[in-house]
Amino acid sequence: MRVARHYREHDTWQDLPVMRAYFLNLFKSKRKKPTRPGALEADELKKRIIALGKGRKINITRLGYDGNPEDPAVAVKIIDIGNDHFTGKVINIERTISESQDEKLIYLKGGGGTIDFYFKDGDIMKVEEDIDEEIVKQRNVEEVKEILDALDLNEEINISYYDKSEGAVINGTGVLNDKNMETLDFQITLRLINDIEIKIPRKVNLNLNEDEILDLEVVL
Repeated sequence: MRVARHYREHDTWQDLPVMRAYFLNLFKSKRKKPTRPGALEADELKKRIIALGKGRKINITRLGYDGNPEDPAVAVKIIDIGNDHFTGKVINIERTISESQDEKLIYLKGGGGTIDFYFKDGDIMKVEEDIDEEIVKQRNVEEVKEILDALDLNEEINISYYDKSEGAVINGTGVLNDKNMETLDFQITLRLINDIEIKIPRKVNLNLNEDEILDLEVVL
């Protein structure tokens, strides 16, 4: 015969096995996320981000669940640094192009083109400062001007320029549509951007004085 146990009013919670287990689990601290092998420790990552500071462009290499580095790295501009995370605005042009051409491709958590990176996530392998701005400083305007003057319309070209809206260097292949050597304005239609074929060719208007043209050449 089964005998039911009846708890008396003076029974303490320690006497109730189910209730005791519930409270013990309730007050247990959350387990810390383990850092993936090869990833930066939270404190080290935080120090690096603080040292770089807001407004700096960086390339972030994360480790996947399989332990391999994600490729390509995510390029962001640091727009906020908190106590437990930092926020980056995505400026990875390859990802932007891919997403714009495939509505099923999702690479961001949340909207607005930003990602929150938590220091304790333990999945960031490497943080490198972006060098695009240093490359821009090395451009030779007079040299590019001579090349543009020698180009014929409808000629296939390779061009490298700094896109201010994307905050990144664009390497493209296309044709020269128009040029004005007095105003130094010219228009190109790109069919290939950073080794990605564009489904709908993109027309781009540039000016040698106002835009940072790094390189211009004929496709041989």
